[in-house]
Amino acid sequence: MVAEVKMLSLEECAATYPELRFAVGAAGSAESTGVGAESRADEPHDLAGTGKLLLGLALAHLAEGDGGFLGRPLTVTSDHRVGARSGTLRLMAGELTLSVDDAVKLVFSTGDGACVLALLDFAAPEGVDLLNEAQSLVAKLGLDAVRLTGLERDESWGEGLVGETTASANLQLLRALGTPGETGNGPAAAGGVSSETRHRLHGWMGKVFEPAGLAAALPGFGPKRVPHQTLSGWELTAAGAQRGYSSVLSLPNHAGEWVHLAAHLPPSSAGVRSPRDVSAVLGTLGLAAYHSALS
Repeated sequence: MVAEVKMLSLEECAATYPELRFAVGAAGSAESTGVGAESRADEPHDLAGTGKLLLGLALAHLAEGDGGFLGRPLTVTSDHRVGARSGTLRLMAGELTLSVDDAVKLVFSTGDGACVLALLDFAAPEGVDLLNEAQSLVAKLGLDAVRLTGLERDESWGEGLVGETTASANLQLLRALGTPGETGNGPAAAGGVSSETRHRLHGWMGKVFEPAGLAAALPGFGPKRVPHQTLSGWELTAAGAQRGYSSVLSLPNHAGEWVHLAAHLPPSSAGVRSPRDVSAVLGTLGLAAYHSALS
C-alpha cells in the first residue's frame, strides 16, 4: 500500500501518530499568535538529521570574527567520499576544491557527508574546535536539553555533530534564529544569535528542497511553493531504524510572522516504516502546521 499524506489537525497528528515527538510555535507566545502545540516534546532523541543546523551555527558564528573564513578553500578527497553515507559527492570520483560556504550549502541542501568530513578536516589545522564551539553556543542559547558528545569521524550522515536533543529544544533554537529577512539586532539577537549569523543560517536553509521531511507536502512547486525553510535529510530515512528521523520547518502565517515546527520519529517507529512512510507521516504534520498557521 502506498503511504499518503493525510489532512489532519495538529491535535489529530498527535493522536494518529502517538510515537511522534513535536513542538510548534511562533516567535511570540501561543496566546498572542494563536499557534502552539506539542506532543512528547521534551523526550530526548538522537540528533538524527538536525546536527547540521548546529554545525552550521558554529561555522557561521566563527565567521563573525573572520570575514574571510567562509571563503577559504577546502578539498573533498576520496577518503571523504568513502566515509560519506549521504549526499551526491560520494558518488563522484577525484578531488573537488570548494569554499567553506559552498560546502556548508551542500550539507544543508543535500546532507552531504563528504563535505562534512572535509569541513571537520579543514577546521582542525585552523585551530578550530567545532565541538567546543557548538557546545558553547548551545550553553549561551540556554538549550539545556541538547547534549553534544562528539563529532562524526570515520563516517558521516551529513550532520557533523553527535548527540541528542528534544523537539522543544529544536523549536527554541529556531526561535533564536528569528525571522527570515529581518534586519538589525532585535529580540533574537538578545537571545544570543547575531543578525549576521541569523541571516547566514536563513540563507542556507532557504534554498533546501526536502522531499521527505516536514516540508514534503507543502502546497505548490518550484518558485510557487509555499515560502519555507528546512533541512535536508532524505537519505537519513535509510538509517531510521537505528537513529530515528528528525526534521525542522519554518513558514509564515497569515500575518507574516514565521511559525516554527520541530519533530522526531523515534527508531521504534521509523524502523518499521519505509522512507515513503516516514515522508508521509512528517509531511502530514508539516501540512497540519501550515494550515494551523493560516487559520
